[in-house]
Amino acid sequence: MLLLIDNYDSFTYNLYQYLTELGAEVDTHRNDKITLNDIEDLAPDGIVISPGPCTPMEAGISNDVIRRFGPTVPTLGVCLGHQCIGYVYGARVDRAGEIRHGKTSMIHHNGAGVLSGLPDPFEAIRYHSLVVYPETVPDTLEVTARSENGLIMGIRHKEHPVEGIQFHPESIMTPDGKALLQNYLNQVSAHNRTELEQLTLDIREGIDLLVSGQSLTMEQAALAMRQIMQGEATPAQLGSFLTALRLKGESTEEIAGMATVMREFSLKVHVEGTVVDSVGTGGDGSDSFNISTAAALVAAGAGVRIAKHGNRAASGRCGAADVLEALGVRIELAPEGVERCINEGGIGFMFAQAFHPSMRYAGPVRREIGIRTVFNILGPLTNPAAAQRQLIGVAFPQLGEKMAEVMRLLGSERTLVVHGKGGLDEIALDGDTTIWELHDGEVENWTFRPDATGLGRWGIEDLRGGDREANAKDHAQFAERHGRPHPRRSAA
Repeated sequence: MLLLIDNYDSFTYNLYQYLTELGAEVDTHRNDKITLNDIEDLAPDGIVISPGPCTPMEAGISNDVIRRFGPTVPTLGVCLGHQCIGYVYGARVDRAGEIRHGKTSMIHHNGAGVLSGLPDPFEAIRYHSLVVYPETVPDTLEVTARSENGLIMGIRHKEHPVEGIQFHPESIMTPDGKALLQNYLNQVSAHNRTELEQLTLDIREGIDLLVSGQSLTMEQAALAMRQIMQGEATPAQLGSFLTALRLKGESTEEIAGMATVMREFSLKVHVEGTVVDSVGTGGDGSDSFNISTAAALVAAGAGVRIAKHGNRAASGRCGAADVLEALGVRIELAPEGVERCINEGGIGFMFAQAFHPSMRYAGPVRREIGIRTVFNILGPLTNPAAAQRQLIGVAFPQLGEKMAEVMRLLGSERTLVVHGKGGLDEIALDGDTTIWELHDGEVENWTFRPDATGLGRWGIEDLRGGDREANAKDHAQFAERHGRPHPRRSAA
């Protein structure tokens, strides 16, 4: 089944007609009438982003669809959809210098992807006033087609199954349009055949690859994770897999593949619009109070909608679930209850143990082998509400860029990964914090210095927490500290 995102454009009907005439089953949804979670439930084989009368910034869910599903689902953008692809991966989309509405051009191309086997050049109809600017095209994209005067008419991601075309293949004024769309359908079929072939990979083959020092592809890691989540891996196989992965060192593709499947097997929280999560990996040894949880409460009070994902203590004395439970929060709410909390109160908590039931297969092995494994860093990546904006704290600086790159592969809209002075998996208040910021598909590294904030300088010793009751009392007293310098208030 193909998902067709309608950007409120009459050409969507033509796309639907051509695709169905070519034998495709097409499910069409307006760009503001479907959520990312809905799309996950539909599990489309391919996604087509339609033309539209606006800019990429006004294209509803289109950009988020490309970010989330582009790495794994064959995606074709037409006209506005093409511009959205350029925008999502960091290119500038602006005025073309000419307006083309109902005018044909000769399209020169390199024969890649959906352009395979088409005449060079070929005639196509154009309806647009915006283009992707060539000097801003990132290294992740390949320009596949241009007009006779050099304007970009086609782009293609170098790693993901994502392509865009500026012209309209669904018009009778593009004689080779149906052949182009057939190429896309062939790509969808080939992609799905490859996935089916990969289902024969056994976790033992994955172990063998890891032991020999080879990294798994994102798809292979996902397949191994699927066997783990389904309870098909024996304890010995799981222990060997996790240990071999740790010794080799987890790659971004391996982490992303495993996170994708862990998300797939989680219970889902369906909420409209943007939600934010703040979470740390733990393991920094600081025994700090629950900073990310406190920050989530403060942000929610300021009007930010929070979908907080957390667990009981792993490395410290008190985890997010522990302190919230001590505050009287019902931490084991079902998805519907969390949805109501977010929609009505602006914040909801998803208890990891309750929302990831398939983790029961991995829990005993993790405890028995007693070493850090990839599961220690998967928690912040597997928010059941599919939060597209996150602040993630990491205890080890070598994890920073890797986590940001994983979030890019997972289609995150914006993520801040932070590592504070002294190994804090939070923003430090007594020195520099290294930040890896993911925005518009690119990762930028910068340094945050707290001196100019007016929050005071507070060391790790000022942020040490206690047990769940002590930390809950601290959280409850935040309002009473209004206007007075205090380390916990400043940290939050």
